[in-house]
Amino acid sequence: MPHVIVPNADFYLGLEDKDTNQIHRFVVYRPQADDVIRAMRKRGVTAKLFDHNKQKWSDENAARQELQEKLDIQTKQLNEIAVSCFQSTFVALMHLKIIRAYVDGVLRFGIPPKFYMGTLFPKPGGERQLLQDMTSSLADESMKEMYGEKIDASETDDFWPFVCISLTSPAFLHA
Repeated sequence: MPHVIVPNADFYLGLEDKDTNQIHRFVVYRPQADDVIRAMRKRGVTAKLFDHNKQKWSDENAARQELQEKLDIQTKQLNEIAVSCFQSTFVALMHLKIIRAYVDGVLRFGIPPKFYMGTLFPKPGGERQLLQDMTSSLADESMKEMYGEKIDASETDDFWPFVCISLTSPAFLHA
């Protein structure tokens, strides 16, 4: 194939797979390109024709950048919607927890409500100790023995001298 391939235009692109197949670039004269491809295929080399069209490349690059900008805008909008929905859901969850605490307090301590509501944030792993400290502080001395965590499988809930409603959140929020 002399005089068909442009001299010193062959170039190894540095790409090789695990079977040691490599990618090379050859520059050939356009009228003989089909002949070169056939000759390379006879030698067991896969050859393909590539036309470099700078205008087409520029158009594709501009279209790619435009699509990337649209993707970025839509991703930002989606994140804003997700944050808004999460905030609304969290507020609704908190309202439900407060309503449940109020109803449990009225059922346990009677009407008119004679109790206070508060939110406690124990250190991780300190929940049990906090519950025990609150029980020792709030329970009547004569009734302290009946309060605590459920021990028997037949018991349905823990029993405290106060209403205790835990707020659990997904683990990924604590990472």
